[in-house]
This record gives sequence, structure tokens and C-alpha cells, in this order.
Amino acid sequence: MLTCSVHPLPYRANPADYFAAVRHAPGAVLLDSGRPSADRGRYDLLSAWPLEQLAVLPDERGESFLQRLRDNLTRLGDAQLPDAYELPFAGGLIGYLSYDFGRHLENMPSQALDDLLLPDARFGLYDWALISDHHKATSQLVFHPSVSASEKQRLIDVFSQPAVGKLTPFKLNSPMAADLSADEYRQALERIHQYIQAGDCYQVNFAQRFRAPCQGDPWLAYCKLREACPTPFSGFQSLPDGNAVLSLSPERFVKVSQRQVETRPIKGTR
Repeated sequence: MLTCSVHPLPYRANPADYFAAVRHAPGAVLLDSGRPSADRGRYDLLSAWPLEQLAVLPDERGESFLQRLRDNLTRLGDAQLPDAYELPFAGGLIGYLSYDFGRHLENMPSQALDDLLLPDARFGLYDWALISDHHKATSQLVFHPSVSASEKQRLIDVFSQPAVGKLTPFKLNSPMAADLSADEYRQALERIHQYIQAGDCYQVNFAQRFRAPCQGDPWLAYCKLREACPTPFSGFQSLPDGNAVLSLSPERFVKVSQRQVETRPIKGTR
């Protein structure tokens, strides 16, 4: 099996310092442990310029989309890290699966209005990453063996100089507003309790949306959020047209280790 190459960089506890260098690059993505304030996560991982960006089509079956992901992974090829390194990534797919992706796998009723018009799943195929290991206080660029020498040098140069580019300040144009009134929310909880007592279900994960018109760079919004509420399983994913996915989670939902899948129960109304 081919071996990745690793280039050491100065250690930085806050991944925002490095991510600023690729914020405006296509497919920029950050998996964030919330350092230096949060203390449970070990790694930060960021990348950009994916070889391919893959989004599930509105009428595409889930199995077909997952096969497209597998086919692209084979295009990248297997690789391993040098023996001296204990890092979580040697090239692969980074992205999101929405809850609504389940409708591409199972026949379920669709009652919600799709007003966001975002794909139910989107992934990028990445052949490099900047990874910080907070247990060992190291930061390094990891290159898949398929990365050319010129591209390696370009990326080393990107992270060896101050970030450039102006960020548009982010602000809300009005306060956040809930989709449901307090009475509607209370009535929904009462119905959920009735379903549970009748034995129709044993757990319901009930949520509602809060929204507000906004303007500016969503990366700055993410920086403010991680400053106010640092969490060890956070993430920022740039999307086309200036959109982004911002996620701050205190726990991991799914973990795959040594080809074993571990899941954590979702907290909800029981």
C-alpha cells in the first residue's frame, strides 16, 4: 500500500488561524474540536479544493448515491500514514448527510416544505488535509500519494504566509424568530406524550427552526458561535453561492473505528 507524505507546520491550538487561509477556496471544510476552550476533542482537520464534489440528486436512490461515493473513493486509491503518525485521515470523503437523506433509502411520507433547496447529502473527495493533534501539540499537512509535488509545494506556501482576503462582517437583520408559537410547541409536546402513552412510539426527537435574515460572511458567524459555545465535535462546510453549513455538537453521533460502527443514542422526548 502506498504511504502518505507529511509536512510539519507550527502548532496552532485554534484551527481558525489556519482555516482563514482557505476560507474562500472551493469546498473549504473544517472539522473542529473547539480548541483552545473545549478540551475533549483531540484533532482538528481542514481541507479545500476537493477533486470532486458529489451531491445526491432529488430523485436519486440512496443506494445509487452511495455507490457513486464508493466509486470516487476507488479513484483516490488506498493509502496509509507513516508509522510515526497517529492521525485520523489519509484522504477521502468529507461532507454531510441530512436527516432527509433517509427518504432516498426508505419510502416515507414527505410533509415538510423544502424551502432551503439544499441537497440532502453533499461530499467532497479530498486528497490532502491539515491536521492538528492537540494531545501531541502538532500541526501537519498530510498528502495522499496521488498529490503532485507542485501541488504539495503550493499548499505548503498557502499555510506558510499570513491569510489574505477581506471578510464581510456578519450580522442578523432582525432577531431570531421561531417557526412555532409557544402554544403550538406546547400542544405538539402533549401530542407526543399521548403517542408514547399509547405505545405508538417510545422516543420522539422534536425540534423546530429558528430563523432570521442575515448578511455577511457565515465564517465570522461560526467564529462567534465557537467562541460563545466551544464544543468538541463542530464543523464548518462551505457550499456554493456563498452558503455554508455550521454545526456545533457536544457529542459524536457515529464513529467508525477498525471497520466497526458505533452509534450514540439521540437525546429526545421519551
